[in-house]
Amino acid sequence: MRKVILLCMLCCIAWISNAQIQEENFDASVIPEGWSATSGPTGCTWQFGYSGSLIGSGYTNPASFSSGGVIFNDNSCGSFVNNYVELEGPSIDLIAQSVSTAAIELIYNHQTFSNSGNFMVDVWDGTVWQNVLLVDGDDTAPNSGSNQSVSIDVTAYINNAFKVKFIYDDENTFTWGIGIDHYTLLNTTTASIEDLVSVGFNYSPNPVTDNILTLRADENIAIVNVYNTIGQKVISKKPVASESKLYMDHLPDGVYLIQVEVGDKNGTFKVIK
Repeated sequence: MRKVILLCMLCCIAWISNAQIQEENFDASVIPEGWSATSGPTGCTWQFGYSGSLIGSGYTNPASFSSGGVIFNDNSCGSFVNNYVELEGPSIDLIAQSVSTAAIELIYNHQTFSNSGNFMVDVWDGTVWQNVLLVDGDDTAPNSGSNQSVSIDVTAYINNAFKVKFIYDDENTFTWGIGIDHYTLLNTTTASIEDLVSVGFNYSPNPVTDNILTLRADENIAIVNVYNTIGQKVISKKPVASESKLYMDHLPDGVYLIQVEVGDKNGTFKVIK
């Protein structure tokens, strides 16, 4: 049994290793190798390895990046000075790696004041920058202290010099800023639930909201195992039911691998919490 468990963990680790094309957690206090950053008009720039409370992210329970992240603190960079800053990652040849589908997974925290400040994610398509995410301060609800997770399909922009750029624009106003905890570029072709399609399997939502992931199938779901990014099994269930809810409130934000068995069918997929 121990050998089976170990083999399963090794397969999980291998899957994650193959899936992750590029990753940065911004834990260190210096800019990561290969990355570049611009500064605002006053010389204010990004802070790396920041683990304190994120100002403006909640008065009673402010958010933080426990192991560190990168932030642009607009509040300390001067009011009405038009801070427009960029953080750009290194390029990577996705064609040479035979990547056919890809996605960006991001954990961030956008802090607004009076609905001011925009956060954007752009990707280089080989010719021009393409916007794949716009978090508009006008559309952002008051921050409750929770970090946000997003998964962005970037398959349409696969090329031999792919790269990502994070942009923050304070719209020439007074506002709080932006923080990024974790960035991952994934080869999504490595995850598959094709074998489960015939038994009507589906899951939602992804990213996981309210800490609950719901699994459904036309037949009874026999086994569900959840692994973190270092191959540790963090949830194991035997629902024996056509619907099963995974309660993930005790798990930290991040990427998880879900392995499901329905009858004689097996599948693997990833979710973001």
